[in-house]
Amino acid sequence: MKRFALSVVFCVVSASAAFAQTKSPIEGVWKVTEVVLPGTSPSDKGTTISNPQPGLFIFTKGYYSQLFVRGDKPRAEVEPPKDPQNPTDAEKIALFQQWGPFIANSGTYEMKGATISMKPIVAKSANLMTSGASIVREFKLEGTNTLWLLPAGDQAANQPRMKLTRVE
Repeated sequence: MKRFALSVVFCVVSASAAFAQTKSPIEGVWKVTEVVLPGTSPSDKGTTISNPQPGLFIFTKGYYSQLFVRGDKPRAEVEPPKDPQNPTDAEKIALFQQWGPFIANSGTYEMKGATISMKPIVAKSANLMTSGASIVREFKLEGTNTLWLLPAGDQAANQPRMKLTRVE
C-alpha cells in the first residue's frame, strides 16, 4: 500500500512539474503602461507616452488577445447616429474618429527565441484578418512583471515599442 501511495504521489509531482515547464513566461494578462513612438529621423529617439490610453494584452497557451487605444489622449464621445442603419456623412466621420485609434485582434501565437509571431483570427481590421500575415514582435522580459513588445526588423522605423505590466 505504501508503494502504491508513493507511486501516486510521484506521478502527481511529475505531472505538475511537466505542466509547469510548458507554461510560457508571457502567459497572463498585461496592461499597457508605456508607449514609445518612433522618431522622425535617425537622431530622433521618439516620444515616450508614460500615461497611455487603456490597453490589455492577454496571452494563454497558444492564444492571444490585444485591445488598446493608440495615443495619449482619450477618445471623444460621440452621439450615436439617429438612424444607425443610415448614418449621415458627418456621423460616419465622428464615428471613424472615435474608433480609428482602437486596435483589436485575437488569434494564435508562437514564440521562437525572443520573437513572438501573432496570427490574427478575428480583428477590427478585415485586411489584417484576411491577409494571412502575422504580427511579428521581438519581446523582452524584465523580471516576471514587465514585458516589452518591440517592432521587429524594418518595422522599428514606424511601429511603437510597448511596455506592458503584468496584472495577472
